[in-house]
Amino acid sequence: MQNVIISGDSKDRRLTEIIIKACAKNGGALVIDGKKVYETENEPKFCVMTDIEKISCDCIVILGDEVKDIEFGLCDIAVIVDSGNMKALELLKHQGCKNVITCSMNARASLNMSGVYPAKIVSLQRGINFSGRYIEPCEFEIISDETEIYPILAAGAVMLMSETDIREKYFI
Repeated sequence: MQNVIISGDSKDRRLTEIIIKACAKNGGALVIDGKKVYETENEPKFCVMTDIEKISCDCIVILGDEVKDIEFGLCDIAVIVDSGNMKALELLKHQGCKNVITCSMNARASLNMSGVYPAKIVSLQRGINFSGRYIEPCEFEIISDETEIYPILAAGAVMLMSETDIREKYFI
C-alpha cells in the first residue's frame, strides 16, 4: 500500500478532495482524514492521511497552501509542491529534502501540463528516484473534469510514483 500524506490544505480542501478522488479511482484508498477513517474500496492501493506532523514512513508528501513546519524522518520520501509556493520550497531547502517534485505550468517545473484540450497531457520533465526505482521523463494522459492545475498535477505525480501503469489513462 502506498502511503500518501497531504499537509497544509486548509483553504477549501480541494487538493485533499482531488487526491482522495484520484486514489479511489486508480486502485482504492484507505483515508485517515482528521478523526474520520474510511475506505473507498475493499483492498485499497493507497493510504491517504492528512495533517501529520512527523513523517516516519516511506511515503509521498503533498504540500498545500498553508505550509506547516513538518519534521521529515530519515526515510524514502518524495515531496510534491507547487513551484510557486516559496514558503514550502524554503522549508524543504532548510530541511535538506532531496526528492522534491515541483508542479505548475512553468516549463522549469518537474511536472507540468503540455496539453490541456481535448485531453490533459502531463509531462515529467526530469527523472525521479523513489522507493528504489528510477522513473524516466515521460508524458501521460489524465482524464478529469477538474480544472485546478496543481491538484491535477499532484495527483498525476502520485499515480506515477505508485507504479500505476501509465499506458492506461489516469482518472482524476
